[in-house]
Amino acid sequence: MNALSLNTAAINDDAATHDLFSALRQLQRIHTLPIAALSQLVTTLDRGPMLESLTVGQLLAMVRTAEVSA
Repeated sequence: MNALSLNTAAINDDAATHDLFSALRQLQRIHTLPIAALSQLVTTLDRGPMLESLTVGQLLAMVRTAEVSA
């Protein structure tokens, strides 16, 4: 699934689906993080709670923090 199809699906559906696709777009940004930010994100994940117990919101907050720090 590419970003264009995510954007199109988000526009053509209800608010819950829009939120889901918005979260997916944010998670896709992990691929474009600079190495320093990616390293910080991995370190944070290693030190934090088990990845399986994280909510999507917590993971997105970690990605945003890594982006800002980069």
